[in-house]
Amino acid sequence: MTAELIEGMELRTVPSTDPDVLALASAQQAELAAMYGDDQPLVALHPDIAFILLTLNGTPVGCVGLQPVSPGLGEIKRMYVDPSSRGWGLSRILLNAVESQARTTGLTRLRLETGTRQVEAIALYTNHGYLPTPPYPPFENEAASLCYAKDL
Repeated sequence: MTAELIEGMELRTVPSTDPDVLALASAQQAELAAMYGDDQPLVALHPDIAFILLTLNGTPVGCVGLQPVSPGLGEIKRMYVDPSSRGWGLSRILLNAVESQARTTGLTRLRLETGTRQVEAIALYTNHGYLPTPPYPPFENEAASLCYAKDL
C-alpha cells in the first residue's frame, strides 16, 4: 500500500477481531445511531473481511474493511475516521489503500453503502469515481441508504 506522507502515520492490515478495529467500529456505529436512530440495519461482517488500520504516532484513528462478496466484487465496510482526526485527508488515504488492496486480491469492482446525511462521505466517494447504484440487500428498503460502486 502506498500512502501520502503524514509523519507518524502507519497503515497495516489486521483481522476484524483486532481490538483497535473493534473500538473504531463501535464508535462508528454509535455515531451512526446518533445520526439516524437505533433502527438502522446492523449488518454482520463476512468472516473473511480484512481491515486496514490507520494509526498516527501509534494511536488508532481510522479503519476500513474489505469484504468479499462474489468473484471480482468486494464491498467497503466500516470506513471510519475518528472525529478528532478528520479534515487531514485520512479518509482519502484509507480509500486509496482499500482500493489498492482490492486490486491486489483480484477484485475488479467495489461497492459500498452510506447514508443520506453523511454528506462528507458522499462527496469523498463521488470525487473518487464511485457512481450511484440501486440499493442491494439488505439496504433495498432503507430510505436513508445510498449505494455506490466503482469499477477498478
